[in-house]
Amino acid sequence: MYCNGHIHVIERGDTLYNIGKKYGVTVADLMYYNPYVDIYNLQIGDELCIPTKTYQ
Repeated sequence: MYCNGHIHVIERGDTLYNIGKKYGVTVADLMYYNPYVDIYNLQIGDELCIPTKTYQ
């Protein structure tokens, strides 16, 4: 799948909340751009697309 942003590889202890805080995106954005990810069962080594925000 194409990712218009950054790829984050899941590490031990990662949650969507702390990943969102790290990259400055919302959990809703992470869920929208990663519809194939089981948010209740993140696995070490899984990859998430982190959307980049462009402000004009």
